[in-house]
Amino acid sequence: MTEMPDDLTLWQETLAVEHAVIWAFGVIGSVADLDGAAEASLRRHRDRRATCTEVIVDMGGDPVASAPAYDVPRPADEDAGRLLAADLEASACIAYAGLAGATLRDTRLLAARWLRESAIAQTAWAGVVPALPGLEQAIRTPK
Repeated sequence: MTEMPDDLTLWQETLAVEHAVIWAFGVIGSVADLDGAAEASLRRHRDRRATCTEVIVDMGGDPVASAPAYDVPRPADEDAGRLLAADLEASACIAYAGLAGATLRDTRLLAARWLRESAIAQTAWAGVVPALPGLEQAIRTPK
């Protein structure tokens, strides 16, 4: 049987995803037609990163640092930027679904809210409603 990660680990994993998502939304913002929408998403994920950092520190942890850079190609056009943004929100959904497995009720509720918000954002970016936000990858990956 696989051991479940503790709450601090779940928060750290979520923070690591937020770092990468924030980096990539900065790249998406370089596509002129998407700069406003990317900025709104960027602000939302920065707020989530701040929450993750605060919670980790409150739990006595040392927040995982952002990588110096991420391998994110600049989208060639608006369509490519939208697809990248939808993929980023899907990645965030996976992290939030994991965080929803935390032991604290307030953490589970916050993770569920973030999951819902990112699933809605994913839908807005891609124009397609994800079947199981945050769970698609888990279902596709055999254990």
